[in-house]
Amino acid sequence: MQNDTLVRIPSNAWEQLRDLYRQDWPRHEIAYNNVQNYIRWIERDPQISATLLVYSLNGNWRQTGTYIIIDHTDVFMYTLDSTGDTLKRMLLLLDWHHSYLMNMCLYRATVLKVYRLHRLEIAFDSADLIYHLPQQVAHRFRYDLPVGLSLQRIPPHYAAFIYNQWLNKSVGTEYFIERLLRWNVSMGLFCEGVREPLAWCIRTQNGALGLLGVVAQRKGYGSLVIKAIARRLAEQGYSTYASVRRTNVASRKLFEKLGFRAVGEASWLKNMKGTFDGCELRKAIKA
Repeated sequence: MQNDTLVRIPSNAWEQLRDLYRQDWPRHEIAYNNVQNYIRWIERDPQISATLLVYSLNGNWRQTGTYIIIDHTDVFMYTLDSTGDTLKRMLLLLDWHHSYLMNMCLYRATVLKVYRLHRLEIAFDSADLIYHLPQQVAHRFRYDLPVGLSLQRIPPHYAAFIYNQWLNKSVGTEYFIERLLRWNVSMGLFCEGVREPLAWCIRTQNGALGLLGVVAQRKGYGSLVIKAIARRLAEQGYSTYASVRRTNVASRKLFEKLGFRAVGEASWLKNMKGTFDGCELRKAIKA
């Protein structure tokens, strides 16, 4: 560990990094979509490179494809290293004086081990299932809209409304939502004469659906926006993924009814800011 260092992967190499995840498709589709998302974003606004950190270990990302993306407080990580050693070594090098949200993390045991080494308290912990819908299934989605309702992309100025409806405010900000609405696919159900959407869903940075919300339960609004956004993504050549909390039985049944199938597990983890220094960490690792 003494010689390890986090080295930024330059944006002109992101396409090469992305393409390492073309293998064993669709197993690594989310990791691929994650890098592709930021390729698109930096094309739209090159200035985000100042705060968007894409790290490798010692610059050797071509060997294992291991990367950690830090987007403000959001963290995404993926690796082709089956041992997980490269990822663990990278996590140990993060500045844990900050609080990070591990988005749809596939490496729960590794993250929790690093938390323990840094003596970090957990601020948020959600055990989820990853749901997948092939694009050929989404292409066949059909739906009838009641009179007066329409499905359309959500304008960015609705970020505040969606944020205020969001139950998990501790894991995001209004700015986070506004940026997704500006740059990613979204779908809202609108009613004539009503300013705010009746239902909404947004594609997040790793390509999975997020922020699904409705203003009224048991009207089928959630199904409508999921079908619409999944079909839109299929038209663009993408399958649809979603991360659903294990304990959220209603949401799981909703996705399963639409044809989604659970294909894996993921965790959303957020740490409290740490106070552990480097000398103490080295002693803890040796112990």
